[in-house]
Amino acid sequence: MKVVRSIPVPATVLFEPGFRFDGYELLVKIGQGGMASVWLARTKNARDEEVLVAVKTVLPELAAVDDLKSMMLDEAKIAMAISSRHVAGVLAVGEVWDIPYLVLEYVAGESVDQLCEGAKARNVEIPPAIVARILVDTARGLHTAHELRTPSGDDLGIVHRDLSPQNVLLDERGHVKLIDFGIAKVRERITPETADGVMKGKIPFMAPEHAMGGDVDRRSDLWALGAVAYVMLSGKEPHEGSNDAARLIKKLARDPIPPLPASTPKALADAVMKLLAHSPDDRFATAKELADTLDADTPLATHAEVSAFVSETLAETIRGRQLLVERAVAAARARARARDMLSNPDMPAYTGEIAMTRATPAPSRAPEGSPSPEGTLSLPPPADPASRPWIVYASAAAIALAVVLAYAVGASSSRGPATSSTGSAGTTPSLVAAVKDAAPSFPIAAPAISALVASASASASASAASGPSASPSTSASALPAVATASALPSAKPLILPALSTPGGDAGKPAPSAPSAPATPSKPPEETIF
Repeated sequence: MKVVRSIPVPATVLFEPGFRFDGYELLVKIGQGGMASVWLARTKNARDEEVLVAVKTVLPELAAVDDLKSMMLDEAKIAMAISSRHVAGVLAVGEVWDIPYLVLEYVAGESVDQLCEGAKARNVEIPPAIVARILVDTARGLHTAHELRTPSGDDLGIVHRDLSPQNVLLDERGHVKLIDFGIAKVRERITPETADGVMKGKIPFMAPEHAMGGDVDRRSDLWALGAVAYVMLSGKEPHEGSNDAARLIKKLARDPIPPLPASTPKALADAVMKLLAHSPDDRFATAKELADTLDADTPLATHAEVSAFVSETLAETIRGRQLLVERAVAAARARARARDMLSNPDMPAYTGEIAMTRATPAPSRAPEGSPSPEGTLSLPPPADPASRPWIVYASAAAIALAVVLAYAVGASSSRGPATSSTGSAGTTPSLVAAVKDAAPSFPIAAPAISALVASASASASASAASGPSASPSTSASALPAVATASALPSAKPLILPALSTPGGDAGKPAPSAPSAPATPSKPPEETIF
């Protein structure tokens, strides 16, 4: 009876890049099946060196099923007992939030399945010598697993039961690594054996006796190995069909297997067809016998030749995997740097890349607002904060200049009959023009300068129309208010007091000056310093 327990919420949330547990940090997911997922992770070895490993975990939503947990523990128990350079090792086993995980040797390479797909896409054949080398290495790793015994010397009877192109990996040096003993048969399994009517494995690579639900032994794995070799040599499965049911019917009906291509050496073709015999008694007795036969009768490629062929056939796949790993490691190091800076506020910021950038002569920039060669807009660089006080001083100087000019305008317009209306009208526009020309140089004081220019223009117009000017004290009395208003620029319209009109009776109120034409208000411009 299966016992199902609830799963803690964090288990379904935190299994993501950056999650750390028991000295491991998940980097990126590199594989997932129906029951488990495989992550690339990093850790430290005994010499405090950073190393990459593969972490296999049961899917969080299935972790409460006891049979799956037991199956993973069985895989760890079997794989940790196998000592072969052709079998990927299990380095550790543990649990996090009741979810078991295995720490596996990370194989930086591709699977035989990917090699077959790549060769098919490029319309090339895998050389028989390379197939023979892969076959021999896989057989030697398989034989090591088959020969495992108990401390008392009893045969454990291990059968892989899932030998397929997906579970035979080729590392960057051309060596074979056999993986995934999760459904292996062994006498001391924790997980109960398969129930009647249920098959474990992949139909195209399943021996006939395995497909019929009969007893399996090491010779069943040899049939699967023959099927892997058949696919590499011919590009087809031994019993092809539109679906698994059609393949299974052909297999159980003992349909003849088509011969291998004529380019296959006879010794290799004979060995593969012997592996695919329907009866286990007609196959090789052990994987070692197969390896010794091929080693003696068939030319074998070197590991360097295997590596070269894989690199040429799967160049894009290999580069994609390398980029995935490089980016995942770079992201992990950035996270570590951020954690260090948060935990130690006094830690200096990272300057390596910035220093290199500053040491390089800056390229000539395109004019502001024009597209750069890369197709993006080039913006002016931020100003040094130490240079910002000049903006305040320049703004104050601009305001003072505006006040002085406004006073000069008022003084010139208040002169008596000695100054003709033509002279007054001719002097004021030149001052106004000077102020207008100076305004763009002082963006902060621009609103105040514009208001003063408008007021000065209105005053000059009124002076030309009215004749004799008033006393200088009348015009000067408005200056403190003007200066106060100018010192506080705002996005709102600036309201200035009306200047008194020259001339007229002292007892009558002075007529208001004509207002400047209303201009549409613009939103304040953002200045980047």
